[in-house]
Order: sequence, then structure tokens, then C-alpha cells
Amino acid sequence: MIFAEAMMPCLWLIPGLLVFSLAGAIEIQVPDDPVVALFGRDATLCCSFSPDANFSLDKLSLIWQLTDTKRLVHSFSGGQDQLADQGGGYVNRTALFYDQLPQGNVSLLLRRVQISDEGSFTCFVRVQDYSSAAVMLQVAASYSKPNLNLEPNKNLKPGDLVTVTCLTFRGYPEAIVLWQDGQGNNFTENVTTSQVANEEGLFDVQSVLRVVLEPTSTYSCLVRNPVLQEETQASVTITGMEDQDEDGEEPKTALQPLKSAENKEDNEQEIA
Repeated sequence: MIFAEAMMPCLWLIPGLLVFSLAGAIEIQVPDDPVVALFGRDATLCCSFSPDANFSLDKLSLIWQLTDTKRLVHSFSGGQDQLADQGGGYVNRTALFYDQLPQGNVSLLLRRVQISDEGSFTCFVRVQDYSSAAVMLQVAASYSKPNLNLEPNKNLKPGDLVTVTCLTFRGYPEAIVLWQDGQGNNFTENVTTSQVANEEGLFDVQSVLRVVLEPTSTYSCLVRNPVLQEETQASVTITGMEDQDEDGEEPKTALQPLKSAENKEDNEQEIA
């Protein structure tokens, strides 16, 4: 996995790069692993070759296109961009590293990465000979800190059936959602999770846990992004549950914030 950042230098003479060439053709070097780009950020798709000593940009023809549909992403020939046939979704979103073209850096700068950009891009290079290679782009977006809702959230006592809802938004790709108790054991039953893509292709996640309360209960919702290897979580702890208080009344409960000692970014709440 390679993370793409705008204006990132393409270090093509390092391990982990694929070299493509046909018999008698120039060698093209591209990343071996998928390039991971953050949604909404700029990304660099690396592609390079080693030009001869007498190389001139006038001799270079370069085409970036989608591997499956052959849709034109960017074209360069005759010493300048040729964008008349560029796909509409890429207008004003692509550029080359023009000052590095004489050194053989034909990488593509893709601005404002969208979910629809995910897939394979082919880099075609012709000087005197011709060669091509494909670069895989993987888009990712971090999930928001989860919010937990508890129903009912008042007058709780052991044996009550409660519903804990975990909400997190605007992530990609689909999240891995886990529910755990206070000892770190996973809940595998009575969990329902739905993930719905919004108009931008980002996922909003709702996960619901239905459980019978025990005297002191902690429920944690863990949200993992499998591409970014990120994990974020929120917890709710229910304490002080009795059948009745000293005055013979049903106990009252209230939702109060509780800081986590292990992770300051965790969202943990206590019902007491």
C-alpha cells in the first residue's frame, strides 16, 4: 500500500515498483502496490521511464487513461497538453510535473480525488518505442468519531432490554464494526449493522446492539477502516442500577460524559 500525496516525489528507483517493457521498448516503472488517496485530497499516480541522453520533449507522447473503459484522463504530445478529448469528469483536475518531464517523470497529479476515481489507470509512453503500465488507485476516507444512543436511558435496572445505537459518518470503504463488553469480549448476536452510501459515495453507518442489562455494564462500539488501518470507538457504561432507591422510588439515570484513561480520543459515556 502506497499513500499518495499531492506533489509527492515519485521515487521510482526503489524496491516495490513494477517495471514493464516490451521487446525493444522503453521500460516503464510504476508502483507495485495500490496507491491510496484520501477523499477530497490531491494524489500522485507515479509513472516514469529513463530517457536517452538526446531525449527531447517534442518526441514524447504520453496518455493517461482508465484501464477498463479507455476513457482519456490526460494527454501530452508535441511538447504540450492535448486535452480536447479529455473525459468531462477530469477537466481542471489533472496535471503533469512539467519541470520533471525531461527526467522521465510522467506521473499524473489528480486533484480533489473522488470515490468514482477508484480503479486502474494506464500510463502509455511513446518516444521512439512504446510501452504502458497500469497503476491502481484506492480511495479512502476516515470515519467520524462514533456517537452512541441508549434507549431507554432512564430508570434502568438489571434485566432490562436496551438498545444501543452507534452512528458514524462519511467514511470509505465500508467499515468493520465490532461491539464489545467491558472485558473486551465481542458481541456476536443481536447486532444489526447498515451502511448506506451518500451522494458522494461515502458511507454512513448505523449499528444497533440489543442486550439485557447486567448490574454494571459497558458497551463499546469499534469502527475500523480496513484500508487506512484506523480504528475509532465510543463506549457507554451503566452503573448504580438497583431495583429501588432508599426512598422506595425507581432509580433515575442520566447520561454523563466520562473521559477514557486509555485513549483521550475515545468517546466514553456513563449512565449512573
